[in-house]
Amino acid sequence: MTVIVTGAAMGIGRATAEQLLRSGQRVVAVDREASPLAQLDYGNLLAIVEGDVTDEAVIARACGVAGSVTGLVASAGISRPGASSTYSMAFWNDIMDINVAAVFQLMRAAAGIAEPGASFVGISSVSGVQGFAGRAAYSASKAGVDGLIRSLAVEYAPNIRVNSVAPGYVMTDLVRTNLQNGVIKEGAILGRTPLGRWGQPNDIAEAICFLLSPASSWITGTTLAVDGGWAAYGLGLGADD
Repeated sequence: MTVIVTGAAMGIGRATAEQLLRSGQRVVAVDREASPLAQLDYGNLLAIVEGDVTDEAVIARACGVAGSVTGLVASAGISRPGASSTYSMAFWNDIMDINVAAVFQLMRAAAGIAEPGASFVGISSVSGVQGFAGRAAYSASKAGVDGLIRSLAVEYAPNIRVNSVAPGYVMTDLVRTNLQNGVIKEGAILGRTPLGRWGQPNDIAEAICFLLSPASSWITGTTLAVDGGWAAYGLGLGADD
């Protein structure tokens, strides 16, 4: 079994690649920075592809070394918070290119080498279904991922399943940076997360691996929330009616 994982050098992509490798699956790891990927030494790392996922040549190279795929995880993504009144259109275009267009290009290319029963997984976010001030571009991109996977799930059926996971706040390097910069506040996040803790990259990787596995063989076109209860939160724990 061979799975292409983009954004494999860190965070959710890294955790997913590691879990897949530990389970014996072959992985083609794709990232802009190849050096951290050299540490993924489990004996069945098929290839490291260095480059930007918005570059179709990089995608073609990843598909070429894979030969055929049983799975795909489009984990590469960026977030650049900022007020909409002053937001750079260059930033907007970067986010759309990386978070949405690159996912489409990757899934389209991988569909041509997918084995029957293959499973593709994109990364959405709670930001795709809820409003967050200062996140217009990011939220729009993640809503775009959800729409994309629903459409491709229908188009690629019955041979390929297409789903996404929607993480809540996961303790990645990006989140740590946002905490340090004051973009997000730890108390505010944990105070409205029913399970009362940050998500970890492995929490999301477990859900991704489930969607890649035969255990989810009748699931397609679905966005699976993995958010500690964030999206379900209403008035709050113990609130009066």
